[in-house]
Amino acid sequence: MKCPEAARLLHVYVDDELEPAAVLGLEEHLRGCARCRARAESLRELRAAVQRHTEYRLAPAGLRARLQESIGAGTASGAMRRERRVAFAAAGLALLALAVGLWRAGPESGPAAKAQSKVVYHITSSGHAGAALRTLRNHLEASPGTKVVVVAHNEGVDFLLRGARDESGALYEDAVRRFKTRGVDFRVCNNTLVRREIGPGGIIPEATLVPSGIAEVGRLQEQEGYAYLRM
Repeated sequence: MKCPEAARLLHVYVDDELEPAAVLGLEEHLRGCARCRARAESLRELRAAVQRHTEYRLAPAGLRARLQESIGAGTASGAMRRERRVAFAAAGLALLALAVGLWRAGPESGPAAKAQSKVVYHITSSGHAGAALRTLRNHLEASPGTKVVVVAHNEGVDFLLRGARDESGALYEDAVRRFKTRGVDFRVCNNTLVRREIGPGGIIPEATLVPSGIAEVGRLQEQEGYAYLRM
């Protein structure tokens, strides 16, 4: 199995929906390919993060009863079944239109509108930066509207220093610049820079200095409602 084929199967594999025969071939490839193995691990981390921060709500009893009645009407006449399917489809379209309207109206339209998802990625070690950025890329692919702030302190600031490169030799600055175009903010702890005697000019221009990384993480959680992910 080659990397392109493995890449197409990874999402299904991580969700435990891949056919057993394909699992054997993919796992054999993963044992010999560090790159695909790292991508699989990033997908698992993303899946776990989404599960931790996803809300599940039970449908109202009346709606459940109507759905069960429509689905279970196996003894009804053909005409009645067609009528119910049309009614069910119309109700579904109405609900969809309502949902789209609420989404377009924004969070101020009423209690049914859902606010934008917001997540703070907390990076404390440069050794975790590459995996964190891979997870962030997968996160944004799965949930494009998510607002993400990356806060780095202690050794985690290293990937935001000028000239820093990842394990493949690529400049981290290039990846950060691409994430910036997608609305991701990168913030660096000034206390860390002072302690390590690194001047403000040592960080890449895409990153913003904040007085304290820990204080910034706390502020984002408490005052702005960000979910927390430690990387």
